[in-house]
Amino acid sequence: MKIVIETSALVNASVYWEYEEKGKTFSLRAKFFGKCNAPLEYCKEKGWADNVIITKTVEDEARNALDRAVENTIRDYAKPTLIAKYGLMVLQHIVLNEALDRLDYYVEECSTRVPIKRNERDFVKDKEIIPFLEKISKNTLRYIQPNIPKFVKDKSLRDELTQLIVESLPTRGVVYKGMPSDKDLVIMAEATIIYRMFQGKEKIYVASLDNHFKPNPVQVGSILDPSMWYTGELDSTVRDELAKKFGFIGEDPQKILENLKKELGQKT
Repeated sequence: MKIVIETSALVNASVYWEYEEKGKTFSLRAKFFGKCNAPLEYCKEKGWADNVIITKTVEDEARNALDRAVENTIRDYAKPTLIAKYGLMVLQHIVLNEALDRLDYYVEECSTRVPIKRNERDFVKDKEIIPFLEKISKNTLRYIQPNIPKFVKDKSLRDELTQLIVESLPTRGVVYKGMPSDKDLVIMAEATIIYRMFQGKEKIYVASLDNHFKPNPVQVGSILDPSMWYTGELDSTVRDELAKKFGFIGEDPQKILENLKKELGQKT
């Protein structure tokens, strides 16, 4: 079992800073720090760092994304007293430096690197990944999209009609999700190459928070509709198709950690 860390997971695992306030220790952390940090630390603790892969592409992307991630974390989670104490720019500088150090720690001590040829990666992306996704993504189960006429303005009535339509649907609605960004396509190509390196003898998981990789939460209604809500289900259509074709299995980092503990338990 090999775990490829995707950019979103590496960024969330890196943004963490401890501070003291009125004699108590607090932390400023990214929203998903806990679930993204846990697999990396667990593999290091168990001597499985060689089974974790952070490619140069992901490392570079994460470094470039950290500044914005730190800014968003401070904006969303920092207490006003903390910002007043340090000042916004100073606080961002402090937390960013901590995040860069933590990222270096993951790359150097909690993971390994595998050689990936750029020409091979670009060929897999352009000639295999893109044509495949262009073909399947137009017929992908994503979310239910009840079509309520715009002239129905009353929210309670719209909600009632939405519920009636949802209950009458035989399955989830079919919508076009859209293609991943070029950066995501590059990582998919690298994960494919890594899978082929091991000739199918290793399960290759991609730890990610990005819905282009992992199963998606099923939602009712458009994200632009105030009555939109999530059903609690997960749609793994794209993830499963990619796994079947290219070998890598995109999954939430917390779920990967659960699978990893089961595999370690079987070997001990």
